[in-house]
Amino acid sequence: MKNILLISLLLTATLFSGWKRGENFPDIALKDQFGKVLKVEASDRLVFVTFEKETAIKTADFFKKKPKGFLKKAHIKYLSDISTMPSFITSMFALPKMRKYPFSVMLIKDDLGKELDKKEGKITVYRIRHQKIMAIEFVDPEQLSSVLQ
Repeated sequence: MKNILLISLLLTATLFSGWKRGENFPDIALKDQFGKVLKVEASDRLVFVTFEKETAIKTADFFKKKPKGFLKKAHIKYLSDISTMPSFITSMFALPKMRKYPFSVMLIKDDLGKELDKKEGKITVYRIRHQKIMAIEFVDPEQLSSVLQ
């Protein structure tokens, strides 16, 4: 009986995981590629999240073309889930490359990424207002500019 209860609780948690429209965006603090702790703030309006290497590269390339300070001025946070990346690869290759970016990337290194909505090959975009989730979109990396309009 205990096993059935445990299985149903786990199944329920899996089916209803993720952050939902209308809920408050969770109060999270993550280190960026420079080791600085950043938070999603009440003034932020967009949160971009990448989970795969290709979408992360395309997102970074998109933001590198923007003027310095663009993300801050536009009230955008960029999160990248690197939790599945081997630590050797992270420290030897990924972080040195990211440190060349003219913007901060909040790095997810734990299970936080499992709480976020995602679709393969897409960037998850949370539209927020006063830390309330107004919409969740799954955007093709080639269509990033449409999100900013």
